[in-house]
Amino acid sequence: MFHPLLDDPKKMKDQELENKILDLSRKYHIAARFGQGSVCTQIITILDVLKEELNKRQRQSLESVNKNNKGLDDLINVE
Repeated sequence: MFHPLLDDPKKMKDQELENKILDLSRKYHIAARFGQGSVCTQIITILDVLKEELNKRQRQSLESVNKNNKGLDDLINVE
């Protein structure tokens, strides 16, 4: 998904990405309380893009950990 007002989330650090998600979530709730439906729609679009990027990074990190994890097979000697 693309949003014209959003910088490329791939260039953001993980902490920046998480902070931006938290900030926009707070702003979404404020806009929802004041009945600003169009603003909420724009915020949701940006949040979806940011959350998708964060999930992608977490998935890649988990895959690399699982790839490097050999398990307990080499540690247990059954003779």
